[in-house]
Amino acid sequence: MDLLGTIVAANPCPPLPLQVKRRDLRSDKDIDGFANTHHVLMQAYVHAMQRDCVKDNAQREKTQTELTCVLQSAFCDPSNDSEKLYNSCTTFTRAYLHAFMPNRPVMDARFASYDDVASDTYANNPIIRSACEHLAGLKFYDEGGERTYDAILEPLKTMPFSQVLSKYAEVHTTRSIDIPSITEIVE
Repeated sequence: MDLLGTIVAANPCPPLPLQVKRRDLRSDKDIDGFANTHHVLMQAYVHAMQRDCVKDNAQREKTQTELTCVLQSAFCDPSNDSEKLYNSCTTFTRAYLHAFMPNRPVMDARFASYDDVASDTYANNPIIRSACEHLAGLKFYDEGGERTYDAILEPLKTMPFSQVLSKYAEVHTTRSIDIPSITEIVE
């Protein structure tokens, strides 16, 4: 599981609120809610590992690498505001998840609307908290430990999610200049 956590932590996309229906066993009613997409990704990786199909995994990896390059470009485009970035992230995540099941119909993955989460912060939304922690981890890694993780995370705690998305764009823009792209590493 540590390896899976590392793979998901390296995902360029922040955790997003994926709409889900849950069955409340006490009331026997469906309840609408949201799941953290990074948790869903971890489960998708577990299932892919259990299937252990070399052909499917090779195709999934190729597709996910291409999707990652597209998302990287969206983050590096200065004309994209935080709402466009959020929409790029939801499109990326939907397609990334579909890459685990390419022979099935595209799943109906719905996300919280941008307006519903744009002003959420670390303190009032656990998925936004995960996004802030994910971003702090990316920045900590990129800086090589110049600052502590907590020093990086602290200012993110008070930012609305819309601003956190802009900080993701800053990280990805820096990465596109300073860090080789995934295609350069693979080739």
